[in-house]
Amino acid sequence: MLAESGATLVALYRAHLLSPSMLAVLGFVAAFTLVAVAIGWRHRVLSALALRNSAVSLATLAVNILMAPVVYVAAGLVAAGYAQLGIPAVPASAWDGAPWLLMAVIGILGKDFADYWCHRALHTPIGWPVHAVHHSDTHVNGFTAFRVHLLEVLTMKVFYIVLLTWMGIPPGAIVAAYVVASLHTAYVHLELDIDHGPLNWLVASPRFHRWHHADVPEAYGKNLANMIPLWDLMFGTYHRHDSCHAPMGATRDGVPDTDAAKLVTLPFTLWWRQGRAALAGRWHRRDLPR
Repeated sequence: MLAESGATLVALYRAHLLSPSMLAVLGFVAAFTLVAVAIGWRHRVLSALALRNSAVSLATLAVNILMAPVVYVAAGLVAAGYAQLGIPAVPASAWDGAPWLLMAVIGILGKDFADYWCHRALHTPIGWPVHAVHHSDTHVNGFTAFRVHLLEVLTMKVFYIVLLTWMGIPPGAIVAAYVVASLHTAYVHLELDIDHGPLNWLVASPRFHRWHHADVPEAYGKNLANMIPLWDLMFGTYHRHDSCHAPMGATRDGVPDTDAAKLVTLPFTLWWRQGRAALAGRWHRRDLPR
């Protein structure tokens, strides 16, 4: 039994390290960095601040990979609980004969819709302490996509289980959706000052997402869509998508940008601060969600 448990653990770590989305994103960001340096953007992508923040983002990724079994078990429990609810679902057979591309597109749309509402939940008083880890990066780049607290990873899993399970989409199409979404997530975090012209409302650009990371009150809780800004337009959270020169990060909230150890415990630190402020009957701006 011990050998079987060890083999399962190894397989789990291998699945995370060698997952299509992980390899695609790492390769994409590395390729962009090399090209950026080759065309003279070394000061933009390899500054001291960029290197320190990227190192912390990769350290956060390492912690999440190390703790992958926790997410696996917790997500399994949530999935089992969801199954017990008996919520009607589209049978897998309903997708028989459907074009693979159609299933992939539907999977992308469904995942992005779930991501939007998960993201919106993370910009509430309870969710912000978890999501603050992602917003801690003061040099937003492709590696920022990996700066996600373990509790946020679990929160996203829960939203996927609740909002997507009923669709019954085949696993192959879901994997494709994850790869596309992961690549796009890395893309919108790149140090690029570009938008998509007439497609701005359909596909999020680096300019659009940079405003989401801007450390200015007017942008807090805005531009929440990962891929499709239309969600923000529909649900009242759209801000703007022009060039953004505002500072990044959340340092004015007391959130560190280059201390990996403090970021691991940050949600609990901020929840403790919120609890003390609530008991004292006073809230500071830094206690409120972004």
